Amino acid sequence: MKSTMQRKGLFFPLILVLAGLVLLLERNGLVERQMIFQLLPLLPIAIGASLLVSRLRR
Repeated sequence: MKSTMQRKGLFFPLILVLAGLVLLLERNGLVERQMIFQLLPLLPIAIGASLLVSRLRR
């Protein structure tokens, strides 16, 4: 049971780190803002896939 709590607690911090990394890259001119908005719909897809995989593993 402890391992499932650790997995749940790891997902959102990773999302936060990735968002910070993308914003840092955009601020330094390495990633264009348009590309970020084009890839934004992939975020809910990734979250849903993660939830689905975690439920199927139970």
